[in-house]
Amino acid sequence: MLGFVYPVLEEMVFRGLIQGWLAKHLPQRLGPLSLANTLTSVLFTLLHMIRLVPWVAVWVFVPSVIFGFFRERHGSLRTPILLHIYYNLGVLLLFVD
Repeated sequence: MLGFVYPVLEEMVFRGLIQGWLAKHLPQRLGPLSLANTLTSVLFTLLHMIRLVPWVAVWVFVPSVIFGFFRERHGSLRTPILLHIYYNLGVLLLFVD
């Protein structure tokens, strides 16, 4: 679930729906990042705090921004989904016995 299902579902919701909607309504950029990507990543991080201790959940922010950047750059969910799968599988390999 953590390796394949959650990344697909989370990217569809966060990068597909939320970031897509925000991008249409908030066209501003913060340097190389869009405001839509930044706000989506903040929300993504905050929601991970429900299940994770806050200092661990904050580690979710940087990958989230990267996933959002590639969603905007490629105009597709394929790259962020693959990156999210690789990220989650890497975390599983490093931290789960």
